[in-house]
Amino acid sequence: MSNPLRIFVPVKRVIDFAVKVRVNAGKTDVDRNVKHSMNPFDEIAVEEAVRIKEKSPKTEVVAISCGSAKAQETLRTALAMGADRAVHVEVKDDSTLQPLAVAKLLEAYTNKEEKKPDLFILGKQAIDDDSNQTGQMLAGLLNLPQTTFASKLEIENQSLKVTREIDGGLETIKTSMPAIVTTDLRLNEPRYASLPNIMKAKKKPLVKITPEDLGVDISPRIQTLKVEEPPKREGGRKVESVDELLDKLKNEAKVFADSTEFCPSPDHSQFLACGTYQLTDEKRQDSDAQVRKGKLYLFQVDDPKTSSPLQQQQYQVIDRAAILDMKWCHTPVNGYPVLGVADSIGGLELYALKNQQLESYAHVQVTEDDSVLCLSLDWANRVNHTMSPLIATSHSNGDLSLVQKGESEWVVERQWHAHDLEAWIVGFDYWNTHTLYSGADDATLKVWDTRTYQCTSTNRRQYMMGVTAIQSSPHNEHILATGSYDEHIHLWDTRNMRTPLSEVHTPGGGIWRLKWHPTRSDRLLSASMHAGAFVIDTENFQVVKSFLDHESMAYGADWSFQHPGLVASCSFYDHIMHLWDGSV
Repeated sequence: MSNPLRIFVPVKRVIDFAVKVRVNAGKTDVDRNVKHSMNPFDEIAVEEAVRIKEKSPKTEVVAISCGSAKAQETLRTALAMGADRAVHVEVKDDSTLQPLAVAKLLEAYTNKEEKKPDLFILGKQAIDDDSNQTGQMLAGLLNLPQTTFASKLEIENQSLKVTREIDGGLETIKTSMPAIVTTDLRLNEPRYASLPNIMKAKKKPLVKITPEDLGVDISPRIQTLKVEEPPKREGGRKVESVDELLDKLKNEAKVFADSTEFCPSPDHSQFLACGTYQLTDEKRQDSDAQVRKGKLYLFQVDDPKTSSPLQQQQYQVIDRAAILDMKWCHTPVNGYPVLGVADSIGGLELYALKNQQLESYAHVQVTEDDSVLCLSLDWANRVNHTMSPLIATSHSNGDLSLVQKGESEWVVERQWHAHDLEAWIVGFDYWNTHTLYSGADDATLKVWDTRTYQCTSTNRRQYMMGVTAIQSSPHNEHILATGSYDEHIHLWDTRNMRTPLSEVHTPGGGIWRLKWHPTRSDRLLSASMHAGAFVIDTENFQVVKSFLDHESMAYGADWSFQHPGLVASCSFYDHIMHLWDGSV
């Protein structure tokens, strides 16, 4: 980079991504009396501009924000990250700024500046309205070339080379400068503003102007008529099937399949459990909340062939509270295979497999409030088969629990508040069971030491949405797989949790469950909701097999321990479980 540049970085103040957004009483807007922060995509834009400045120190980075007086907090954050100066286009608190108005304000300010910018870097969209319009509109108004969704940015001799993620691959384009770039999630990982830089930011110049100073009419051209919560999704259309197994779940149960688990016990690995969830119209006695019911199915898979009809037998159906997660213990408990079930009334139910039937072996009411859901569970003894059974659970109130087998019964050994939103997933480090991982709707992955119950590591920067899947590799000591609603799977070296080793994208589907292959260290199975189910090659970190026959959200998936490559996966609204060949 030969010449110093001037870079304009528009930033927006939005409701913090970790806050659960709610519609206000008048249904005119969302409730804005909550925590705000800089739009995450704009953080990426600021970071990229600062990195360019670090390579060419004479470069000037100017942060610009259009909004109420509180937008100055966002500008100070940009200054603390490394911007040189800030410009605040201040509007009244009750003003509505639409993308075209913002683009016109940026155009007017640019034209007012004597020295024009060489580069605009914007977040591709704001997470509050997801319009994805301002960058494109600004390019049109200023008659500048634009490159959108940048995942890599290179500058050389007043030209710009940008790599973009597209369906099925990468696109690299080149353009002259000045130009406009909008950033994608994969461009960089924004830095935290250090305390010294926050203090220095208070002394950096921040200029205030108004739309009137710029001669711009910001009157909205679009009227919001009403704001409502998304409607509850109804059940999927039932379709015909020649397979008896599919027919059982689809036409008899009429409940939503969300968890499927093969038994790992060598003498019982032909058994397959499937759990279901149904939100009924029935009301709880103590509140107006709806009752959640479910069924636990036990099947025996006698024939590994996945062509129809399957040679299977339904052994048992148990009516119970709705099931959120299930896991088999990898060692017998009192001589029997045991299945742990996390349910919708805050319970952990343990079923022993005796004489080809599941019998309730123990029940632990993990949460005092039975309206709190038990969302996930994990057994600690996947690798260390000699240790006493220990179970971790996560809950809809953000708590985590450890459940231990006592002298006469199973008890909650410890419970603590881990996240402010739903703790979707919990998982042990199978090689060091004093280490526990948790992921939640706050888009945070946390690491815990179960000896002190202290959080030893927090990663908020890697995820744009909730962390929903975690599994430690049973083959490689320091390898951890995680997944998120943001459709990305990450592979981590647990000795350095700052940056993942690699990642893979499953377009169109957030990750709900991840399962390592029982014998192959390079195969990872993903239940990716709307996208389907996938087999990942973790050495090259790419999708090597896809199963797309699910017509609804694929929530559950597991490998057979008896038949290499055999996979069971289930989907929610179409009430279906499939068996398929996941080998490559």
